[in-house]
Amino acid sequence: MPQEHMPEPQEHRNQTPPRTSQKKKPKWKKIVRRVLTVIGTLFLIFVITCSFLACFAAVYIKNVILPDTEVDIAQYGMKLSSTIYYIDPETGREVEYETLHGDQNRVWLEYDQLPQNLIHAAVAIEDRRFYQHHGVDWLRTAKSVLTMFTGGRIQGGSTITQQFIKNYTQYDDVTVKRKILEIFRALEFDKKYSKDTTLEWYLNYIFFGHKCYGVYTASYYYFGKDVTQLNLAECASLISITNNPSLYDPYTNPENNTTRRGYVLDAMVRDGYISQEECDAAKTEVLDFHSGQSDGQQSALYSWYTEQVITDVTKDLMDQYYYSEIAAQDMVYSGGLKIYACIDPKVQAAVDNIYSNTENLPYTSASGQQLQSAIVVVDPQGNVSALAGKMGEKTAEDTRGYNMASRAQRQPGSSIKPLAVYAPALEMGLINPYSVFEDGPPMLLNGDAWPSNVNHRYTGQMTVSRAVADSTNTVAVRVLQKVTPEVGFEYLLDKFHVDPDHLVISKEINGQNFSDIGYSQMALGGLTNGVTTLDMAGAYAVFPRNGVYVEPRTYSRVEDANGKTLLTKGTEGEPVLKEKTVYYINELLKGVVNGGGGSAAGISGMTVAGKTGSTTANNDRWFVGYTPYYTAAVWVGYRTPERVRVSGDNPAAVLWRKVMTQVHENLENKDFPRPDGLVQFEYCIDTGLRATDECRSDVRGSRVALGYAFPEDIPLEDCTAHVMVEVCTADPILKEDGTATGRYHLAGEFCPEVTWNEDGTANMGKISVAVLDMEREYIGDVHPEDDAYFLASLEEIGPCTVHTSEIPVEPVPYDPRDFDITNPSTWPSKEDDPNFDASDPSTWPTAGGHTPRPVESGEPGHTPEPGNNGDEPPVSHFTPPPVLPVESPDDEPLLPPGA
Repeated sequence: MPQEHMPEPQEHRNQTPPRTSQKKKPKWKKIVRRVLTVIGTLFLIFVITCSFLACFAAVYIKNVILPDTEVDIAQYGMKLSSTIYYIDPETGREVEYETLHGDQNRVWLEYDQLPQNLIHAAVAIEDRRFYQHHGVDWLRTAKSVLTMFTGGRIQGGSTITQQFIKNYTQYDDVTVKRKILEIFRALEFDKKYSKDTTLEWYLNYIFFGHKCYGVYTASYYYFGKDVTQLNLAECASLISITNNPSLYDPYTNPENNTTRRGYVLDAMVRDGYISQEECDAAKTEVLDFHSGQSDGQQSALYSWYTEQVITDVTKDLMDQYYYSEIAAQDMVYSGGLKIYACIDPKVQAAVDNIYSNTENLPYTSASGQQLQSAIVVVDPQGNVSALAGKMGEKTAEDTRGYNMASRAQRQPGSSIKPLAVYAPALEMGLINPYSVFEDGPPMLLNGDAWPSNVNHRYTGQMTVSRAVADSTNTVAVRVLQKVTPEVGFEYLLDKFHVDPDHLVISKEINGQNFSDIGYSQMALGGLTNGVTTLDMAGAYAVFPRNGVYVEPRTYSRVEDANGKTLLTKGTEGEPVLKEKTVYYINELLKGVVNGGGGSAAGISGMTVAGKTGSTTANNDRWFVGYTPYYTAAVWVGYRTPERVRVSGDNPAAVLWRKVMTQVHENLENKDFPRPDGLVQFEYCIDTGLRATDECRSDVRGSRVALGYAFPEDIPLEDCTAHVMVEVCTADPILKEDGTATGRYHLAGEFCPEVTWNEDGTANMGKISVAVLDMEREYIGDVHPEDDAYFLASLEEIGPCTVHTSEIPVEPVPYDPRDFDITNPSTWPSKEDDPNFDASDPSTWPTAGGHTPRPVESGEPGHTPEPGNNGDEPPVSHFTPPPVLPVESPDDEPLLPPGA
């Protein structure tokens, strides 16, 4: 059995065990242990953090840096001419258009053509370990990184390889990413190419100031000699410039250049390239600089179209391959490229025929400037078929000059209305062409009614179709109030793809803030900077293309000398407008040419639509128009803005017609697409609602018109704005000069009914007509012209002033011809004939030989003619005096953007 546990005696339980003998540890050891623990923990955190950072860096380098490290640029030799081709539209065959040649800013030199003193000078001062490292000097890079972490700028440390890559590409922002990318690119480049190749490219690309790129051009500019003839001092002086072309310019800062030259020579001695004696002699040599001299080469004279192709290809090479502008231009000129242009020779010939002759725009400004113009023609596929950058023959002064077709930003005036106002409103279902708005000021600006129209008139109720044709400012602003300026701005950017660099959201100029988001800007075209002719041609081409935007292109494809495709530009389109919107816009803009302000652009036998434009100061005139075949934008103005003083038709519309008439020779006329589902209906032009008989009876004549619209846009409500009133034609309301206004005083209680002659003409009297009875808000106390045809206006003038009292009725002598024995009312009274006896035929009036007269119109017993109810004459018998026609303005003024 296990032994039973017995309780411990009490005396033993309360006793403290005896204390054993122990050594006490020193306090400093505990402190050391704790310090080591903290250090170890911190070290572990550091290691873990570094691991995370290393992983992050590896992922960043792999995904962000490495994809951009490829700089395979040395494969493109800069000694081959590039060629532009086009596709013959009739045969579809490739045709050579023009061969490009490099200009005076670049002449390529092979490595063995470069003076050794020049090469050694560059290596000694810029990258002394150039031949030892592999594209990156890690010692200099470490110093640069240390500078960064101590708060300095990220600079220095770049090798010749890195400098060349930075100069060749446009990726030169001062950031950590740029430095890392530069390092990896340099390492990759050094693997592929020899040191001699790197130096050849570097010295052919480095910038020497005064638009000199490469040592060949710089040698001629500064010393007037070929680079092979440079001596040691001249080589050192040239290399000195590259560090800071402005600071070490030998013309503006000769002392700085001399000092820097000494540093270069000393570095060459240090690295064993020259002796001390050669250095001393070169330092004391007086250099003879020849300012502005060159090797006598002349830049090629290219057409405006060719120069635009060069510009576009250069830009796209920069965007896609990160080349600098200079590098991309060199590739275009001398890289042996094959460029396929979109030019149409027939269309370009028509443009050149008109634009090369200044007699087609024979005007000069007060200061003597020749009136200028630019044009861009675009086809349905988005190809820029032709363009001209100025009026007159292109001269050497225009080489790579100011192409006003693609660079001149000018205010578009009313040509912006279809883009920023009417297309958005139609697309959003806010209006249709038959919607009616008041042609009257919708708001006050600085206390004055705004905006005004070009003819300084406000006509009143107006349809959208009439407002577009006459370019009426007030209606455009009222429609924009529904759309909002913000939405109009979005349409310009997102639908019509106007260059975002040309539009201003917010910009401060001379302390004043400007924005293109506003009523004057969107409705009247008063933009801060303006748009280009190319912008407008590309935007308007959406309309004949049935609502599809295609970016205008001057080239379709670019290949290198080996046939590899470098760039492509397709014709893929983006639908931006509905079919219904496009149909309505096309109808509206056809009205501008057919009876509106753009009639000067009409082409005989061809469907034309378009819109005019002008600015407040009349500095810019526009016509942007299109046919089913082509869209063309024409701008007219002065290079330095001045008022365009031209009598007669809009000169932009005239030039448009002259060019496009030639372009459309032998082309069959056709209309724009007409969608299914259109319905014809009658509407009132004063309200846009369904027409009534009252609308036809307006005192001005019938106000009923025919329209074609989609069922959802046809009004269901009848017009109630017209009310019938009686007016007296005997009391017309006259102008101050005594001429008719087409209005009459309201009939009074004594006005007689109108009577009618046998020939259908009316005698003066009371008739029923319709007038307007509507609520209207008068802004700035401005009363539109049709206010005179409002009932309230006629009531204010008062009733007829001719018939002011009852006219006494003269007794009418008895006419025996009226006698009818069966009708006692025709019997003579005792006063008329005392001898009359109805029972005695011998006393009847007819017994004396009289015969009854025929009953005339308006008398009892008369049978009315068909169509006449016998109570009132046919409306067609009354022809009110004509109303003077409203002038159709060519365009309108606008206010500046800040208004």
